[in-house]
Amino acid sequence: MLIRLALRNLLRNLPRTLISASAVCLGLAILIIGDGLADGAHNQMVKDGIAAQAGHVVLQQRDWQEKRDLNLTIPDAAEMAARFQSAIPGATVVSRIYFQGLLTSPSGSAGVGLSAVEPPKERIVDDIRDHLVQGTDLADAARGGAIVIGTNLAETLDVGIGDKVVLMAQHGPDIQSHLFRVTGIFSYGIDEIDGFFAQIPLRDAQDFLGLHDQVTQISAHLAGSRQLAPALSAARAAFPEPELDVLSWKQAMPDLYEWITIDSAGLYIMIMIMAVIVAMGILNTVLMSVLERVREFGVMLALGLKPGQLFRLVLWEALFLGIVATAVGLALGLAGNAYFTVHGLDYAELAGGSMEASGVALNSLIHSDLSPSKTVIFSLMALAITVISAVYPAWRASRLSPVDCLQHH
Repeated sequence: MLIRLALRNLLRNLPRTLISASAVCLGLAILIIGDGLADGAHNQMVKDGIAAQAGHVVLQQRDWQEKRDLNLTIPDAAEMAARFQSAIPGATVVSRIYFQGLLTSPSGSAGVGLSAVEPPKERIVDDIRDHLVQGTDLADAARGGAIVIGTNLAETLDVGIGDKVVLMAQHGPDIQSHLFRVTGIFSYGIDEIDGFFAQIPLRDAQDFLGLHDQVTQISAHLAGSRQLAPALSAARAAFPEPELDVLSWKQAMPDLYEWITIDSAGLYIMIMIMAVIVAMGILNTVLMSVLERVREFGVMLALGLKPGQLFRLVLWEALFLGIVATAVGLALGLAGNAYFTVHGLDYAELAGGSMEASGVALNSLIHSDLSPSKTVIFSLMALAITVISAVYPAWRASRLSPVDCLQHH
């Protein structure tokens, strides 16, 4: 009987029911779409950071993380990389040298941060090829001595494809120099990267710096982040040497990990604020519904309906309202998420250009990556908020006196 009455009451005042349901369904839809885009952005950020600056698991000298000193290198890099590959068979293992230098041309000079890479392997893990506006990447360079630079750096040095530049860097007491030829120019749309970053082949860096078979970092790039924990354990077991560090990407890029953590915390704060707003709206609507039906409730109490039954009646109304609103909100949220999963959201237009976080160039086209578990949690949360918000109005209704209700105007 209470269920039939609850459904009748919801359908009898359809406009009020739709207004109440809209707050829940729109809030849930926005929450699902927003969380999917946020997770997609974070995952893309991690992917780009891992590709360009580290790996899922990295091997380096113990003090290199803090000092970034070119003298802190891993000897016998080829042998160490083979050990790393044996420990994590499914990973793509790459070796790199990170250092700073001075790049000069007949027209100018500029300080640069350089990444010396293995071109064929680097193409597998890094997306610099997608950002080339002129020329080719290092893997397509016809000969050694190639360098790929950013558009702003090319303007500063006034050089183009095929022009020569001289790179000077210090390793040990002496300053070394080497002639390079520009084979590619890239653009990420971020001044810090396009104006101060360059990439050269690993072998060239080892030769002119006198590093022989030494690198600053060996990294393993996995197919997915779910493999991180077993890969990290396997790598640490394979490299027990006290002078070496085996780190996860979170430890190798602490600034990026902290940025993502803070951004996620901000999202959850927004979720809580939205939940409070929706709850207050439902509370107000249900309470007004109760106050408008005081005489009706009085008649029902006079005919023998118990206060506890009246309390449950109002809660049944809220439950059915929540179920319908949650179902519609879930459908809208999944539909929006499906669109952004396929087409993505290009927020470069909203932000007025490309963006970066902790030195990582962010891909402006973000594809939604919705977590099924979060979707279930958000849906249950929307339903729970609807029912909980009706508890006080239901309690108010159960405290009504039949005589006072019938005298209410």
